[in-house]
Parts: sequence; structure tokens; C-alpha cells
Amino acid sequence: MMRKLTLTVLLLVCSALFYVASFQKMPLADDLADRYFTESIQAASLAYATTRGVNAVVSVIKESELDLAPAGVGVTIAVGQVLDPIDDMTERLSSLLVAAIASLGIQKIGFEVSAIVSFKAIALLLGLAVPLLWLYQPVSVLLLQWLIKAAFVLLLLRFMLPVSALVSDTLYQHWLQPEVTAALQKLDVVSRSYREVSTLPATQSSGFFSSLTDAAADKIERTRQLFLKTLDHVDSIISALLSLMTAYLAIFVVQVVLLPVFMLWLLVGIFRSKVLDQLSGDIAAIGMRTN
Repeated sequence: MMRKLTLTVLLLVCSALFYVASFQKMPLADDLADRYFTESIQAASLAYATTRGVNAVVSVIKESELDLAPAGVGVTIAVGQVLDPIDDMTERLSSLLVAAIASLGIQKIGFEVSAIVSFKAIALLLGLAVPLLWLYQPVSVLLLQWLIKAAFVLLLLRFMLPVSALVSDTLYQHWLQPEVTAALQKLDVVSRSYREVSTLPATQSSGFFSSLTDAAADKIERTRQLFLKTLDHVDSIISALLSLMTAYLAIFVVQVVLLPVFMLWLLVGIFRSKVLDQLSGDIAAIGMRTN
């Protein structure tokens, strides 16, 4: 009876402590995880905006046939054939970035929900374990074992998301960030020109039709200049797009495939572990004693 009373008091104290702890952040771990998710979403959004800028520039140029005049000889180029590889890569990279942003957003929500709910749920499970401890029914033993196991799993989940964020942040900071930053700088040369090309400048021509003609001619010339600039940087653009695709594919695989699968495997292994079975069985055995 004394052991049962002691265990009851211990469960109630632990339940109260977990409930109080649910209103506090874990030092360092929660701040690190929150910073990682926020900065990663911002970085992925910047990469997406830059990629869409490159795609918009390519789309504007592809709608035209440009007349180039090297050495006074006119040469008409169907630019779509030249820029198709870049257009295709930007579309694929955009889809990958959307998936990465969605994954990061879901993980951030999961982290925030876990921070609010996990300790409260553990406190509730430990509180429910107290009456089961005093019931002398076989079913109460089974329920008590499941409650103890569920509390341990929730406790591990509370720490796993910050640990996952730490692993992802270390991977990004020491391996991928320099490559991503360099790639974005290369693409920015082209993407920042989109507004210049898409907006017709004001003209000083006096007549309405003359104004339209001048504006159209100016836009064609600027589009031609942009095409030449893009053509000069086509190798670096493709290299930058490949670098971004590689980096965010690695991030996506780690965050969406490897880490979740590893955490699931670890949780299943712990849930089925003999140590946890022994612990929950010992607690249940104390509950079965009438004296």
C-alpha cells in the first residue's frame, strides 16, 4: 500500500510539473527551432521570388523575336529555342521550392502545436493513470501500461522537433547556405531586370501615336538588351539554378523523408522496447496489489 501511495503522489507531482512546464519555453532549444523555421521559410521564399523573377524575364523575352545586328548584318533569332532550358528549370525549381516552403510551414506549425500541447497531454495522461492505479481490474493494468508508454512517446516528440531543427540548421549553415547565397546572387542579375522590362517608360513624344511607337520601340530595345545580358550569363544562370535545385532537394529529402522516417522508426522502437515495457509493467504491477 505504501508503494502505491508513493507512486500516486509521484504521478500527481509529475502531472503538476508537466502542466506548469507547458507554459514555459525550453531554454535554447525552442528559440533555436523557432529561429530556424522562420529564417528557412524566409530564405526559401526569397529563392522562390528570385526564381519566379528569372522565369518572368524569360517569358517576356520568349514572346519576342529579336533582331540582332552584329557588324551591320541583321540576324533574327527565335529566342524561345535559346531560353527553353532555363524556362524548364525555373518551373521545376519553383515547384520544388513551393514543396519545401510547405514542408517548413507544416513543421513550424507542428513545432508550435507540440510546444503548447505535449506537456499538457503528458500531464493529463499521468493524471488519468492515478485512478487506474487503484482499480483492481485486468483492463486497468493494460490501460495503465498504454498511458505510461504514450506519456513517454509525447515527451520524446516534444524534444524531437527541436533536435530535427538543429540537425537541419547545421546541415544548411555549414553545407548549403554558401551555395544558395552564391546562386541567388547570380540569378539576381537577371531577375531584378523584370520590372524594367515589364513597365513602359514615359516618353517625351508629342503625339499619341508617336508616343505609342516610341514606347514600343523602347521596350523592344530593352528586351533585346536583356536578352543579350541573359545570353552572356546563360552558363552562370543554369549553374545557379542547378545549385538551388540540388540544395533544396537535399533540404526536402532530409526534412520530409529521412528525419521523419528516422523519428518514426525511433518512436516505434522505443514504444516496443523492453525497458519501457518493464517500467510500465512494474507500475501496473504496483496497481494490482491490494496491500
